[in-house]
Amino acid sequence: MVDHSQEFKKLKRESSSDAPGDPERFRRVELTNLEMMAQGQAISRTLETTAETVARIAAEMKDRPLRRIVMIGCGDSWISGHGVRLAVERILGVICEPYEAFDFEHYGLATVDEATLVIGLSSSGNTAPVTAGLKGALAKGAYVVALTNTATAPMMRDFPNALLIQATRGGWPTQSSTAAMALKIALALAIAKARGRGEGEAPGLTADLAALPALMDRVSTGFYERAAALGKELARAELVLLTGAGPHFAPAAFGAAKLKELAPIHAIAFPLEEYHHYRTQKAGDPMFLIAPDAASHQRALETAIVSKGVGGRTIALVPEGETAISAEVAHAWHLPAVRVELAPLVYSVPLHLFSYHVTKARDALGLGAPQLGGLAA
Repeated sequence: MVDHSQEFKKLKRESSSDAPGDPERFRRVELTNLEMMAQGQAISRTLETTAETVARIAAEMKDRPLRRIVMIGCGDSWISGHGVRLAVERILGVICEPYEAFDFEHYGLATVDEATLVIGLSSSGNTAPVTAGLKGALAKGAYVVALTNTATAPMMRDFPNALLIQATRGGWPTQSSTAAMALKIALALAIAKARGRGEGEAPGLTADLAALPALMDRVSTGFYERAAALGKELARAELVLLTGAGPHFAPAAFGAAKLKELAPIHAIAFPLEEYHHYRTQKAGDPMFLIAPDAASHQRALETAIVSKGVGGRTIALVPEGETAISAEVAHAWHLPAVRVELAPLVYSVPLHLFSYHVTKARDALGLGAPQLGGLAA
């Protein structure tokens, strides 16, 4: 067990505040805008520059036993594991588990062995639980891969199998997360090929991954103005719900994170089915419903109907041509066709856009963080 107490004492406070007029927050918001509009470029650069190291890692994994993959991270780095879990499992045919890094360090190392592949992601390259988890897994005989988008990070020095993501994070994470997800999928494809599995149960994924940057850019530009209009419409909302099933929980969680970081308002992400097990949505509550695939369509439709019945205001992210869910919601955003393994990346983009634009709309109104609400002052 690693003692982080001294390290945590040295951590600097967040550079920006929730105050509506904080210039540092404004600066970071605008950097987020620039970065979210360049996600295709970040993915292309990342896949190109890491190809040689990815090939070496795949060659080293060719004959190793592999029964389990664990993806560790904190915040968006952890969420990214949820987004690629389905893809990795279909490609390699083994269990892939997104594990929050602090939890993994303190509760998960006992089950790690030489047949475990542990992939740790830290944008800064200096996230203590991620580093500790990777070192602990290495000591247990696991094969360890470190991912960061900071070239000078300790992770780049401390782990021989380190991959540098060609993305920036001057604002809050957008391209640093989606480029990392694309890289994780590329790594899984390379390992599968080296082990003689081809593309596993995801035929054609290699070609679709190569076409992904252009699709990300298309969605970024295509939904920019729609996100701006919705941001103005929902500028006074102080709580936003977001939901999706399976891998589509990841876009919901990314969207909630951006709203809490940029706006800054309350936002809650949850798996789609969980909507139906509590009194989740109240009259007037805005909710993003992420439903890219046939597997979740029926339950998403039922969710949209219940939401309408309770007076909720739902925005559905659905594929082009979808009509049933679209008829039940306040707004339907129809995204280009994309295979389910890559949908979490593409469907994250409109939520990034909305988070930026609702922040701008709130700032124009002089709105800051939500107040105490129903609690007595």
